[in-house]
Amino acid sequence: MARPPLLLLLLVSACAAAASNAAADDPAMRMRFEQWMGKHGRAYANGGEKQRRFEVYKENLALIEEFNSGGHGYTLTDNKFADLTNEEFRAKMLGGLGADPDRRRRARHASNALELPVKMAEEGNDNSTDLPKDVDWRKKGAVVEVKNQGSCGSCWAFSAVAAMEGLNQIKNGKLVSLSEQELVDCDAEAVGCAGGFMSWAFEFVMANHGLTTEASYPYKGINGACQTAKLNESSVSITGYVNVTVNSEAELLKVAAVQPVSVAVDAGGFLFQLYAGGVFSGPCTAQINHGVTVVGYGETDKAEKYWIVKNSWGPEWGEAGYMLMQRDAGVPTGLCGIAMLASYPVM
Repeated sequence: MARPPLLLLLLVSACAAAASNAAADDPAMRMRFEQWMGKHGRAYANGGEKQRRFEVYKENLALIEEFNSGGHGYTLTDNKFADLTNEEFRAKMLGGLGADPDRRRRARHASNALELPVKMAEEGNDNSTDLPKDVDWRKKGAVVEVKNQGSCGSCWAFSAVAAMEGLNQIKNGKLVSLSEQELVDCDAEAVGCAGGFMSWAFEFVMANHGLTTEASYPYKGINGACQTAKLNESSVSITGYVNVTVNSEAELLKVAAVQPVSVAVDAGGFLFQLYAGGVFSGPCTAQINHGVTVVGYGETDKAEKYWIVKNSWGPEWGEAGYMLMQRDAGVPTGLCGIAMLASYPVM
Protein backbone atom coordinates (compact mmCIF):
# COMPACT_ATOMS: atom_id res chain seq x y z
CA MET A 1 0.00 0.00 0.00
CA ALA A 2 3.06 2.30 0.32
CA ARG A 3 3.86 2.27 -3.41
CA PRO A 4 0.95 4.34 -4.79
CA PRO A 5 1.46 7.22 -2.38
CA LEU A 6 5.17 7.30 -3.21
CA LEU A 7 4.49 7.40 -6.96
CA LEU A 8 1.90 10.07 -6.40
CA LEU A 9 4.38 12.09 -4.35
CA LEU A 10 7.03 11.82 -7.07
CA LEU A 11 4.50 12.86 -9.71
CA VAL A 12 3.37 15.85 -7.68
CA SER A 13 6.99 16.83 -7.04
CA ALA A 14 7.81 16.64 -10.75
CA CYS A 15 4.79 18.73 -11.68
CA ALA A 16 5.63 21.27 -9.02
CA ALA A 17 9.19 21.53 -10.32
CA ALA A 18 7.97 22.03 -13.88
CA ALA A 19 5.49 24.66 -12.75
CA SER A 20 8.23 26.39 -10.78
CA ASN A 21 10.51 26.48 -13.84
CA ALA A 22 7.70 27.80 -16.03
CA ALA A 23 6.91 30.46 -13.48
CA ALA A 24 10.56 31.43 -13.38
CA ASP A 25 10.68 31.75 -17.18
CA ASP A 26 7.32 33.43 -17.71
CA PRO A 27 7.90 36.75 -15.94
CA ALA A 28 10.64 37.81 -18.36
CA MET A 29 8.62 36.71 -21.36
CA ARG A 30 5.49 38.32 -19.93
CA MET A 31 7.39 41.56 -19.45
CA ARG A 32 8.67 41.45 -23.00
CA PHE A 33 5.16 40.86 -24.30
CA GLU A 34 3.77 43.73 -22.21
CA GLN A 35 6.49 46.01 -23.57
CA TRP A 36 5.70 44.83 -27.09
CA MET A 37 2.01 45.58 -26.53
CA GLY A 38 2.85 49.09 -25.34
CA LYS A 39 5.15 49.76 -28.26
CA HIS A 40 2.52 48.75 -30.81
CA GLY A 41 -0.53 50.08 -28.97
CA ARG A 42 -2.05 46.65 -28.67
CA ALA A 43 -5.09 45.99 -26.44
CA TYR A 44 -7.21 42.84 -26.36
CA ALA A 45 -10.90 42.29 -25.73
CA ASN A 46 -10.43 40.05 -22.70
CA GLY A 47 -7.93 38.02 -20.72
CA GLY A 48 -8.52 34.91 -22.78
CA GLU A 49 -7.68 36.66 -26.02
CA LYS A 50 -4.61 38.24 -24.44
CA GLN A 51 -3.39 34.83 -23.30
CA ARG A 52 -3.94 33.38 -26.76
CA ARG A 53 -1.98 36.24 -28.34
CA PHE A 54 0.76 35.74 -25.76
CA GLU A 55 1.08 32.09 -26.78
CA VAL A 56 1.25 33.02 -30.47
CA TYR A 57 3.84 35.70 -29.68
CA LYS A 58 6.00 33.18 -27.80
CA GLU A 59 5.84 30.68 -30.65
CA ASN A 60 6.73 33.35 -33.20
CA LEU A 61 9.58 34.63 -31.05
CA ALA A 62 11.04 31.13 -30.79
CA LEU A 63 10.94 30.82 -34.59
CA ILE A 64 12.49 34.27 -34.99
CA GLU A 65 15.37 33.44 -32.68
CA GLU A 66 15.95 30.10 -34.38
CA PHE A 67 16.03 31.74 -37.82
CA ASN A 68 18.30 34.60 -36.74
CA SER A 69 20.81 32.15 -35.31
CA GLY A 70 21.17 30.49 -38.71
CA GLY A 71 23.46 33.04 -40.34
CA HIS A 72 21.09 34.11 -43.10
CA GLY A 73 21.55 37.26 -45.15
CA TYR A 74 18.58 38.92 -43.49
CA THR A 75 16.93 38.92 -40.07
CA LEU A 76 13.48 38.70 -38.54
CA THR A 77 12.03 40.59 -35.58
CA ASP A 78 8.97 40.67 -33.36
CA ASN A 79 7.34 43.49 -35.29
CA LYS A 80 3.70 44.56 -35.06
CA PHE A 81 2.55 41.29 -36.69
CA ALA A 82 4.24 39.07 -34.08
CA ASP A 83 0.98 38.21 -32.26
CA LEU A 84 -0.58 36.79 -35.42
CA THR A 85 -0.22 33.30 -36.83
CA ASN A 86 0.80 33.29 -40.46
CA GLU A 87 -2.72 32.27 -41.45
CA GLU A 88 -4.16 35.22 -39.53
CA PHE A 89 -1.60 37.57 -41.03
CA ARG A 90 -2.44 36.47 -44.56
CA ALA A 91 -6.16 36.89 -43.94
CA LYS A 92 -5.67 40.36 -42.47
CA MET A 93 -3.01 41.90 -44.70
CA LEU A 94 -3.26 40.18 -48.09
CA GLY A 95 -6.00 39.74 -50.66
CA GLY A 96 -5.92 43.34 -51.90
CA LEU A 97 -4.39 42.26 -55.18
CA GLY A 98 -6.87 40.29 -57.28
CA ALA A 99 -6.07 36.62 -56.81
CA ASP A 100 -8.28 35.37 -59.65
CA PRO A 101 -6.00 34.60 -62.64
CA ASP A 102 -8.75 35.56 -65.09
CA ARG A 103 -9.07 39.01 -63.51
CA ARG A 104 -5.30 39.41 -63.64
CA ARG A 105 -5.23 38.51 -67.32
CA ARG A 106 -8.05 40.97 -68.02
CA ALA A 107 -6.14 43.68 -66.18
CA ARG A 108 -3.03 43.08 -68.26
CA HIS A 109 -5.00 42.81 -71.51
CA ALA A 110 -6.77 46.09 -70.81
CA SER A 111 -3.53 47.88 -70.10
CA ASN A 112 -1.86 46.58 -73.27
CA ALA A 113 -4.27 48.68 -75.29
CA LEU A 114 -3.06 51.79 -73.49
CA GLU A 115 0.69 51.30 -73.74
CA LEU A 116 2.60 54.39 -74.77
CA PRO A 117 6.27 54.75 -75.68
CA VAL A 118 8.50 56.03 -72.88
CA LYS A 119 11.87 57.71 -73.23
CA MET A 120 14.24 55.51 -71.29
CA ALA A 121 17.67 56.59 -70.15
CA GLU A 122 19.04 53.76 -72.27
CA GLU A 123 16.50 53.87 -75.09
CA GLY A 124 17.57 51.61 -77.92
CA ASN A 125 20.30 50.00 -75.79
CA ASP A 126 19.64 46.55 -74.35
CA ASN A 127 22.89 46.50 -72.37
CA SER A 128 21.79 46.87 -68.76
CA THR A 129 25.44 47.06 -67.68
CA ASP A 130 25.40 50.67 -68.90
CA LEU A 131 22.81 51.59 -66.28
CA PRO A 132 23.83 53.13 -62.96
CA LYS A 133 25.07 50.52 -60.49
CA ASP A 134 22.63 51.79 -57.90
CA VAL A 135 19.61 54.10 -57.84
CA ASP A 136 17.66 55.20 -54.79
CA TRP A 137 14.71 57.44 -55.54
CA ARG A 138 14.35 58.19 -51.82
CA LYS A 139 17.68 60.00 -51.89
CA LYS A 140 16.57 61.88 -55.01
CA GLY A 141 13.50 63.23 -53.19
CA ALA A 142 10.97 61.30 -55.26
CA VAL A 143 9.44 59.12 -52.55
CA VAL A 144 6.80 60.19 -50.03
CA GLU A 145 7.04 58.86 -46.48
CA VAL A 146 5.94 55.27 -45.90
CA LYS A 147 2.18 55.00 -45.50
CA ASN A 148 -0.02 52.42 -43.78
CA GLN A 149 -2.92 50.72 -45.54
CA GLY A 150 -4.16 49.15 -42.30
CA SER A 151 -6.38 46.10 -42.68
CA CYS A 152 -7.95 47.45 -45.90
CA GLY A 153 -6.89 45.50 -49.01
CA SER A 154 -5.82 48.65 -50.81
CA CYS A 155 -2.21 47.71 -51.62
CA TRP A 156 -3.01 48.19 -55.32
CA ALA A 157 -3.84 51.85 -54.69
CA PHE A 158 -0.73 52.49 -52.58
CA SER A 159 1.51 50.85 -55.16
CA ALA A 160 0.11 52.91 -58.02
CA VAL A 161 0.06 56.15 -56.02
CA ALA A 162 3.71 55.79 -55.01
CA ALA A 163 4.68 55.36 -58.67
CA MET A 164 2.70 58.47 -59.65
CA GLU A 165 4.08 60.51 -56.74
CA GLY A 166 7.60 59.63 -57.85
CA LEU A 167 7.02 60.42 -61.50
CA ASN A 168 5.43 63.76 -60.64
CA GLN A 169 8.50 64.79 -58.64
CA ILE A 170 10.86 63.66 -61.39
CA LYS A 171 8.93 65.50 -64.11
CA ASN A 172 7.69 68.56 -62.24
CA GLY A 173 10.04 68.91 -59.30
CA LYS A 174 7.22 68.65 -56.74
CA LEU A 175 6.81 65.83 -54.24
CA VAL A 176 3.09 65.70 -53.45
CA SER A 177 1.38 63.02 -51.37
CA LEU A 178 -1.60 61.78 -53.37
CA SER A 179 -4.89 60.22 -52.28
CA GLU A 180 -5.25 56.44 -52.09
CA GLN A 181 -8.69 56.91 -50.58
CA GLU A 182 -9.99 58.55 -53.75
CA LEU A 183 -9.07 55.37 -55.60
CA VAL A 184 -10.61 53.14 -52.92
CA ASP A 185 -13.88 55.07 -52.95
CA CYS A 186 -14.22 56.13 -56.57
CA ASP A 187 -12.53 53.58 -58.83
CA ALA A 188 -15.53 51.57 -60.02
CA GLU A 189 -13.40 48.95 -61.76
CA ALA A 190 -11.77 47.94 -58.49
CA VAL A 191 -13.57 46.90 -55.32
CA GLY A 192 -11.93 49.18 -52.78
CA CYS A 193 -10.66 47.36 -49.72
CA ALA A 194 -11.55 44.04 -51.36
CA GLY A 195 -8.90 44.49 -54.03
CA GLY A 196 -7.87 45.85 -57.38
CA PHE A 197 -4.94 46.21 -59.76
CA MET A 198 -2.41 48.97 -60.21
CA SER A 199 -3.32 49.21 -63.90
CA TRP A 200 -6.92 49.95 -62.95
CA ALA A 201 -5.73 52.75 -60.69
CA PHE A 202 -3.75 54.27 -63.56
CA GLU A 203 -6.78 53.98 -65.84
CA PHE A 204 -8.97 55.74 -63.30
CA VAL A 205 -6.53 58.65 -63.01
CA MET A 206 -6.34 58.93 -66.79
CA ALA A 207 -10.14 58.95 -67.18
CA ASN A 208 -10.57 61.40 -64.31
CA HIS A 209 -7.83 63.66 -65.66
CA GLY A 210 -5.95 63.48 -62.39
CA LEU A 211 -5.89 62.54 -58.73
CA THR A 212 -6.28 64.81 -55.73
CA THR A 213 -3.94 65.09 -52.75
CA GLU A 214 -3.82 63.09 -49.55
CA ALA A 215 -4.52 66.30 -47.65
CA SER A 216 -7.70 66.95 -49.62
CA TYR A 217 -8.97 63.35 -49.55
CA PRO A 218 -7.29 61.68 -46.55
CA TYR A 219 -6.98 57.94 -46.08
CA LYS A 220 -9.59 56.22 -43.89
CA GLY A 221 -8.77 52.57 -44.52
CA ILE A 222 -12.38 51.60 -45.19
CA ASN A 223 -14.69 51.65 -48.18
CA GLY A 224 -16.55 54.94 -48.40
CA ALA A 225 -18.90 56.80 -50.69
CA CYS A 226 -17.05 58.59 -53.45
CA GLN A 227 -16.69 62.30 -52.69
CA THR A 228 -17.56 63.39 -56.19
CA ALA A 229 -16.73 67.04 -55.55
CA LYS A 230 -13.11 65.99 -55.01
CA LEU A 231 -12.89 64.42 -58.46
CA ASN A 232 -12.36 67.84 -60.01
CA GLU A 233 -9.50 68.69 -57.64
CA SER A 234 -6.82 67.25 -59.86
CA SER A 235 -3.32 67.63 -58.44
CA VAL A 236 -1.39 65.19 -60.60
CA SER A 237 -2.41 63.67 -63.92
CA ILE A 238 -0.89 61.04 -66.21
CA THR A 239 -1.23 60.42 -69.95
CA GLY A 240 -0.86 56.66 -69.85
CA TYR A 241 1.00 53.72 -68.40
CA VAL A 242 3.18 50.90 -69.65
CA ASN A 243 3.49 47.24 -68.71
CA VAL A 244 7.02 46.02 -68.22
CA THR A 245 7.85 42.86 -70.16
CA VAL A 246 6.59 39.92 -68.10
CA ASN A 247 9.27 37.98 -66.22
CA SER A 248 12.09 40.32 -67.24
CA GLU A 249 14.12 41.71 -64.39
CA ALA A 250 16.41 43.28 -66.98
CA GLU A 251 13.54 45.40 -68.32
CA LEU A 252 12.36 46.19 -64.80
CA LEU A 253 15.88 47.40 -64.02
CA LYS A 254 15.86 49.79 -66.97
CA VAL A 255 12.61 51.36 -65.84
CA ALA A 256 13.62 51.53 -62.16
CA ALA A 257 16.68 53.51 -63.23
CA VAL A 258 14.30 56.16 -64.60
CA GLN A 259 11.39 56.17 -62.12
CA PRO A 260 9.60 54.18 -59.37
CA VAL A 261 7.67 51.14 -60.65
CA SER A 262 4.52 49.40 -59.43
CA VAL A 263 5.06 45.67 -58.91
CA ALA A 264 3.39 42.72 -57.19
CA VAL A 265 4.97 40.07 -54.96
CA ASP A 266 4.16 37.07 -52.82
CA ALA A 267 4.15 38.62 -49.35
CA GLY A 268 2.38 35.77 -47.61
CA GLY A 269 5.21 33.87 -45.96
CA PHE A 270 6.18 33.87 -42.30
CA LEU A 271 9.59 35.27 -43.23
CA PHE A 272 8.02 38.19 -45.11
CA GLN A 273 5.62 38.81 -42.23
CA LEU A 274 8.38 39.27 -39.66
CA TYR A 275 11.15 40.65 -41.91
CA ALA A 276 13.47 43.05 -40.11
CA GLY A 277 16.31 43.92 -42.47
CA GLY A 278 19.00 42.73 -44.84
CA VAL A 279 18.63 41.33 -48.36
CA PHE A 280 15.53 39.15 -48.37
CA SER A 281 16.21 35.95 -50.32
CA GLY A 282 13.05 33.98 -49.61
CA PRO A 283 11.88 31.35 -49.78
CA CYS A 284 8.68 32.60 -51.37
CA THR A 285 6.49 31.70 -54.31
CA ALA A 286 5.41 33.35 -57.55
CA GLN A 287 1.79 33.44 -56.35
CA ILE A 288 1.66 37.23 -56.24
CA ASN A 289 -0.79 38.65 -53.71
CA HIS A 290 0.43 42.11 -52.70
CA GLY A 291 1.13 45.36 -54.55
CA VAL A 292 4.29 47.29 -53.66
CA THR A 293 6.60 49.77 -55.39
CA VAL A 294 10.20 49.41 -56.53
CA VAL A 295 11.90 52.71 -55.65
CA GLY A 296 15.44 51.77 -56.60
CA TYR A 297 18.06 49.05 -56.65
CA GLY A 298 21.64 48.41 -55.62
CA GLU A 299 24.29 46.00 -54.43
CA THR A 300 25.80 45.24 -51.05
CA ASP A 301 29.52 45.21 -50.27
CA LYS A 302 29.32 41.46 -50.87
CA ALA A 303 27.95 42.03 -54.40
CA GLU A 304 24.43 40.94 -53.42
CA LYS A 305 22.04 42.59 -55.86
CA TYR A 306 18.72 43.86 -54.54
CA TRP A 307 15.59 45.84 -55.27
CA ILE A 308 14.51 48.61 -52.89
CA VAL A 309 10.84 47.83 -52.24
CA LYS A 310 8.49 50.32 -50.62
CA ASN A 311 5.67 48.64 -48.71
CA SER A 312 2.45 50.10 -47.29
CA TRP A 313 2.47 48.50 -43.83
CA GLY A 314 3.83 51.52 -41.99
CA PRO A 315 7.40 52.28 -40.86
CA GLU A 316 7.17 49.68 -38.07
CA TRP A 317 7.68 46.88 -40.59
CA GLY A 318 10.99 45.99 -42.24
CA GLU A 319 13.69 48.60 -42.70
CA ALA A 320 11.52 51.58 -41.74
CA GLY A 321 8.81 50.33 -44.08
CA TYR A 322 11.09 49.10 -46.85
CA MET A 323 12.54 45.75 -47.91
CA LEU A 324 15.70 44.95 -49.79
CA MET A 325 14.67 42.05 -52.04
CA GLN A 326 17.19 39.87 -53.84
CA ARG A 327 17.59 40.81 -57.51
CA ASP A 328 18.62 38.34 -60.23
CA ALA A 329 17.82 35.40 -57.97
CA GLY A 330 17.91 32.93 -60.84
CA VAL A 331 14.16 32.43 -61.23
CA PRO A 332 12.30 33.62 -64.36
CA THR A 333 9.61 35.50 -62.43
CA GLY A 334 12.08 37.28 -60.18
CA LEU A 335 12.11 36.50 -56.48
CA CYS A 336 8.57 36.36 -55.08
CA GLY A 337 7.20 37.09 -58.58
CA ILE A 338 8.45 40.68 -58.60
CA ALA A 339 8.82 40.72 -62.40
CA MET A 340 5.40 39.27 -63.18
CA LEU A 341 3.08 42.29 -63.02
CA ALA A 342 5.23 45.43 -63.19
CA SER A 343 3.87 48.66 -64.67
CA TYR A 344 4.59 52.38 -64.54
CA PRO A 345 2.79 55.64 -65.35
CA VAL A 346 3.86 58.15 -67.98
CA MET A 347 3.23 61.88 -68.30
